[in-house]
Amino acid sequence: MTLKQLVDALDAQVVKGDIIAAFDKFAADSCVTLSSPTDKTQSKAQKVEALNWFFNNIAATNRIERLAVKVGKTTTDSQFVFDFTDKSGNRLVFNEVIRRAWKGDKIVEEQYLMNQTIESEKPAAAAAVAGKKTTAKKSAEPVADKKPAAKSAKTTAKADDLVLIEGIGTKIAELLNAAGITTFAVLADTKPAAIKAILEAAGKRYQMHDPATWPKQAALARDGKTAELAKLQDQLKAGRK
Repeated sequence: MTLKQLVDALDAQVVKGDIIAAFDKFAADSCVTLSSPTDKTQSKAQKVEALNWFFNNIAATNRIERLAVKVGKTTTDSQFVFDFTDKSGNRLVFNEVIRRAWKGDKIVEEQYLMNQTIESEKPAAAAAVAGKKTTAKKSAEPVADKKPAAKSAKTTAKADDLVLIEGIGTKIAELLNAAGITTFAVLADTKPAAIKAILEAAGKRYQMHDPATWPKQAALARDGKTAELAKLQDQLKAGRK
């Protein structure tokens, strides 16, 4: 099988929700997986154990979709959206690129890149061609007819800096953003159990964090109660009382 055929076969099994069996089938026994340099598994057996732990806490798989794929000489990138419901009724949504290094027909390394996307080469080439076509017409188009600001108005909305919450660092803020928690208002309305599920799904590095006070802190930040927030944070250590 070609590398494209291998990754397509693997991802087809992942999309069906058969993630553990897919990894077990395609990964080498010595396969290393990592979400960050300090959050690793060193073998297929370790990763399968971690996957079993995760899915033992999942009640339903709502959606798994591969959005894009990119194939190199010995590596592949697959972009997925994962949508689960855990046994506490919390929704867990992840946007993730899985980068795999292959040796023959086996994966020897798998990286999980949260909240990243794959740029397809073909659309980029098409865009370049389209750019040349529109350039030729530029002088014929009245400047007043162009409305570039209409689309950008929505995309310029800024997310809140969640790092202002005691206990949240840059990496955890990225995890929360990837799960759709981008503002103090959303964080304030999110149950600690749902936040904890996001942290646990991200690996051992994040499982030690306790988000019990994060929604309360976020509510104060949302409401502009900076003095009350500062007073509360003075009583906390790493977000804990």
